[in-house]
Amino acid sequence: MKGDISTLRKICRYASSVMLAGTVALGAALACTLVLGAGAAAGIDGFEKTLSAWTGGDLLGVSGIAAFAELSMILALGLFTVLTVYKVMKAMQTEHSPFETENVDSMRVLAKTYLISAFLLAVAEWIAHGSLSGTLFLFFGSVMVAVVVYCLALAFRYGCLLQKESDETLRGRR
Repeated sequence: MKGDISTLRKICRYASSVMLAGTVALGAALACTLVLGAGAAAGIDGFEKTLSAWTGGDLLGVSGIAAFAELSMILALGLFTVLTVYKVMKAMQTEHSPFETENVDSMRVLAKTYLISAFLLAVAEWIAHGSLSGTLFLFFGSVMVAVVVYCLALAFRYGCLLQKESDETLRGRR
């Protein structure tokens, strides 16, 4: 078991570095999107054309605004996901046990965020592209991620209880 914890910590150390790089990349992409959106809204030459190429469609009317909102939400959700995974991996790397209540709380917040985003992304996709298949893909994909992450949070919560019992039993023997 000690070797497993050592391996987990080593993997989390390297993976947290990858998550940090992902945070930088997604943060930069989100910042570029928001700057392009602000420039296009302000009517600055070239911004609207660049933003419409960035979002993959025309920015005229409600559908263009929805496409911009959809891209911004996807990038923000990706950034939040990578930050949350980074936080959990950092905790697993440094804490006594991977089963910490902070990890459970982070995973529950991530699951709730995906559940809420499922509805928002589906509406934005429908308005932007009118595609039933794209809408269903985004909706059910986000719901599935929410369910899986929430189940992991429940498993970690159970692990926290078992870890607490184990620690108390070991203290009682001393």
